[in-house]
Formats: sequence, structure tokens, C-alpha cells
Amino acid sequence: MRRALVGMVVALFLVTLAASPVHARPNEWHVIAYHTVSPGETLFSIGRLYGVSPWAIASYNGIVNPNLIYPWQVLAIPSAYVGGWHPGPGYPCMCSHFHTVAAGENLFRISLHYGVSMWHIAQCNNILNLNYIQWGHTLCIP
Repeated sequence: MRRALVGMVVALFLVTLAASPVHARPNEWHVIAYHTVSPGETLFSIGRLYGVSPWAIASYNGIVNPNLIYPWQVLAIPSAYVGGWHPGPGYPCMCSHFHTVAAGENLFRISLHYGVSMWHIAQCNNILNLNYIQWGHTLCIP
């Protein structure tokens, strides 16, 4: 009897580890908007538009491959804000640091260095393509 109980506890623990979601609280998300995909848009550009994790958008809409979305597809945008950022009126974009982009740097590495979401940096610097920043430009790091 004792072995069975220990076995059940271990099995329950393993199932809990294997089933843990990628995002912290998807059951608490609610839809903040519906977005119709335009030609050329990606989940990353849509996520940046709303300040929402692109992976959360994919998860919420049952998209297995985040690289495959289609024009005119309607996506529900969940309230899975990136880095605690909630868009809204009066959102301050105050610079705590300034960073001059060096050759070979990318927004992801810069965001890791400062501990700030790359979407937040992109928002504050009006960067539309997260994969394209020019060396020599000075970025506002919020």
C-alpha cells in the first residue's frame, strides 16, 4: 500500500513537470482584441503592436508553427503582456540608459544586457523590425 502511494505521488509529480505550460497563467488570459492578419505581418510584428508575447498569441489561437500564419486570418490577442508592460494612455518611455549599437549586435543581446524586453526597447525606439538595427544608432533603453 505504501509503495503504491509513493508511486502515485512520484507519477503525479512527473506529470505536473511534463505538463507545465510555457506561459505563467494562460487560464487567466482574456481577449483584448481581435486582429486580422495583413499580408507581410508575422506573429512577432502583431505581438509588438499589442505589447503581447507572440508565443502567447500562437498558444491562445492553437497555432503549432508560429511561422505559419496567413493573410486575412483572424487572431484573438490574449492579455499576455510582455514584461509586465500594459499598453495604454500615458505609457512612459523614459530612458534609464542610452546604448550605441556596435557592429554585430542585435536587439536580443542588448535586451539581455539591460534586462529589458526587446519588444519594450523596440516600442520606445520605433523599431518595426526586431531583426534589423543599424550600428552606430543610439537606442533609448527604458
